[in-house]
Formats: sequence, C-alpha cells, structure tokens
Amino acid sequence: MNARKWMMEYGVAMVLAFLLAVILGQIPLFRETAVGKLRASDLVQFVGYGGALVIAWLGARELAKSPPVEWKWASPFQGMILPLATLLAVGICYGVLLYAVDPFLGKSGKTVYNWIFIAAIVASSVWLILSWVQKCAPRVAALEARKLRKVA
Repeated sequence: MNARKWMMEYGVAMVLAFLLAVILGQIPLFRETAVGKLRASDLVQFVGYGGALVIAWLGARELAKSPPVEWKWASPFQGMILPLATLLAVGICYGVLLYAVDPFLGKSGKTVYNWIFIAAIVASSVWLILSWVQKCAPRVAALEARKLRKVA
C-alpha cells in the first residue's frame, strides 16, 4: 500500500468522523434533546469520536501489517505501531466513552470505570515496552550494524 492511498482511506475517514462529531454535538437540536440523563449531543459525540478512534486503530493495524513502500525508515519500528496505537486509543477512549456512560455512573461506578482504564493503560504500556525490547530494538541494532559495515 502506498502512503497516499493509506492517508485517503483512513486519514480522511477519521477527519470526517471527528468533524461530524464536533459539528453535530454543538447543534442546539442535539444539545436540547435527551432521553433521561443522556443527551443526543453526547451520544453523537460518542459515536463520532469513537468511530474516529476505531478507524485510527484499524489504520494502525493495517500500517503495521504492510507499511507504505515510501516509509522505509519506519521498517524497524513496525512492531511498535499497533501497541502504540492501542495505548493512544485506550487513553483517548477514556474520555470518549464517558460521553455515553457518565450519566449512568454513580460514585462507585466511576471508581470501577477508572480502574478498568488504569489497568488497560498499564497493559498497553507493558505491550509497547515488550514490543520495543523483543521486536524493534534488535532490528534497529541490526540496521546500525549494517550501516557501520558499509562505512568501514
């Protein structure tokens, strides 16, 4: 896959989902309409931002499987793309998911919600570190060794 195609497929879709969430979330019709505690604007923002996150993560997964030919510099770091995208997605998802669930969480529910995300962020961080140590660091070291042999 080339970089331009990748950006058109995933980048434009992410931007559109994000912009629609921002715009529709600010329209008075959506801000004033509610079912119980849940406002339509919160639901629209949850779907839009959540959709953008899912598209970004799927794009990162595709990028990790087959990086664009033009991005040869990223080859040693290919193993870190998905763990990094997961860490970022989980961190951002904390606030996005609150749009839909915050009206229904009590004090103890919010504590459980926070701990779930703390565990997910720590697990994603461990995955990122292990990916560096097991996959990327050996590739970077091999690449540096090849460069040194060419110079000598």
